[in-house]
Amino acid sequence: MASSRIRHDPSWSARQGLAGSFLKLFLRAYTACHFKWPISLKPHHEGNRFVVIEPATLDFYEGVTVDSEIKPEAIGATWYPEPCSAATEVPDGQSVVLHLHGGSYVLGDGRTSSCNFLAKTLLTHTPASHLLCLQYRLACNPNGRFPAQLQDTIAAYVYLIHTLHIPPDRIVLSGDSSGGHLALAMLRYIVEYDDPCRLPPPKCSWLWSPWCDVPAAVDPDSWTQSPNYETEYIPGSFPTWGARQFLRDLAITETMERYVAPIHHPFVLPSPVLIVTGGREVLFPDHQQLVQRFQKMASNGPRIELVVEEKVPHDVLMIGWIMRFYQEAEACAKRAGEFVQRVESSERSTATVQD
Repeated sequence: MASSRIRHDPSWSARQGLAGSFLKLFLRAYTACHFKWPISLKPHHEGNRFVVIEPATLDFYEGVTVDSEIKPEAIGATWYPEPCSAATEVPDGQSVVLHLHGGSYVLGDGRTSSCNFLAKTLLTHTPASHLLCLQYRLACNPNGRFPAQLQDTIAAYVYLIHTLHIPPDRIVLSGDSSGGHLALAMLRYIVEYDDPCRLPPPKCSWLWSPWCDVPAAVDPDSWTQSPNYETEYIPGSFPTWGARQFLRDLAITETMERYVAPIHHPFVLPSPVLIVTGGREVLFPDHQQLVQRFQKMASNGPRIELVVEEKVPHDVLMIGWIMRFYQEAEACAKRAGEFVQRVESSERSTATVQD
């Protein structure tokens, strides 16, 4: 009986259960103390893999990204396994991944200490030659509420396309948890910006356990009342604190809600999207609903697909090394790689028909 309580799920080992309990305890304490994750534009241990990205020119910021208080700023990012330059040639059949890390918008920086396992897993098991993990502004810091993170993502995307001259059909947009939420916001912005010459869509996107409705998380009951809460390592207080910091005094108009609660506002995607979820995570039903709603919009547009790794909680790619879900994380990465290959195969078939 004691072993069963520790494991939380019959398919987990006792060690996996203990790791999940430790993570929940850590995040509960992190939230209670309102700890502010330090953000720096210095290279530190990352050395030349760390780059500073200046804001894009003002004409790239329109609509919700224009804010009287929140202005574009210089941001950092970490390259894996080595930096790209304007002279770097992406090999045929491979891609550059722009990854947006998770952490409820109040934790994380994309550096080696937290994202090394994620980066290595993607570089090993997908056709990716390079990965750039963005250090976007955190909501708990000054000038950190939305749309700061979307401004930062636009700057990183413009940096890849217009500074490094990486073809958009060689770029994969990726994000886990809050980073998945941010990736969806970026895809919507690309659609609404509506200039495919200056801000073209990526080849495709991977969304790992994306946050689907930030305003709903302001109420912790929306998280703790889930039937999957017992197998989830995230306490309800953590996304609640993140949501409140991310939104602050922002007026949730219908226009704003399209960006912060995408589950309620599906749109025609600019390129294919893969959603990866865990069968034991709180957001699992949201991910099913999100895909169903977007699929209704995709009858004449790019597809959206869902991958379910049944026995894992939230964001297996981020916590696989902590909770020892190595095989499950690798399996999900391989599915993401296969998705890219299907997208490329479909593009070649379309080009052949057009010729």
